[in-house]
Amino acid sequence: MATTFVDTCPHCRTESVAMSYVATSAPRGSDPTVVFRCNACNQLVCVATRYPSHMHNWITQNNGEFHNECMSQGGAIAAVYPKAKRLEAPEHISPTVQRAFLQGADNASRKQSDAAAAMYRKALDVATKELDSGLAGKNLAPRIDALHKAGKLTDDLKEWAHLIRLDGNQGAHDEEELSEEDVAQLASFTELFLTYTFTLPAQVAARKSAAAEAASGTE
Repeated sequence: MATTFVDTCPHCRTESVAMSYVATSAPRGSDPTVVFRCNACNQLVCVATRYPSHMHNWITQNNGEFHNECMSQGGAIAAVYPKAKRLEAPEHISPTVQRAFLQGADNASRKQSDAAAAMYRKALDVATKELDSGLAGKNLAPRIDALHKAGKLTDDLKEWAHLIRLDGNQGAHDEEELSEEDVAQLASFTELFLTYTFTLPAQVAARKSAAAEAASGTE
């Protein structure tokens, strides 16, 4: 074994993963930064520290968990970078749709393609039920077509919805795993679908309301 740093990797988001020591950078007059390599994805993670100078020999010559030893020696970890990208969902969607979308995004960031596809499909499934509760009893495919026929989905939105549905089904049922490119496209289509059906209408409604209030205040 070698010196390791245990944390959530900001690249692959693997939790409590051991990262192997690579190098230490200690510019004159600055606290050292220790570089580790994630044992899950092989990407580099930098740990900015404050620790006693004698710890450098410990890092290069001993085995153990860096954070624990650093703290026991009176040192501290100032920052870990890069920082993990914050996962965000389109605005003005329900908590249920948001939860499914963010779970899809989280699984996608961890390269768990099948789970990501299934959760993006769930976000679409719940969203289409919310667009017209009267269609909630229909299966997803005919529900999408019915929303399109009712004028609640444009041709493009209908196409995106069916692509999300099909890729989600593949992730849930097929033996072959979706590629990273497939999942990235699925994420983009799901985000666009939710943006056009919930976010933009809510923003337009809010602006109309603000304009109406402003107009009434000047009368």
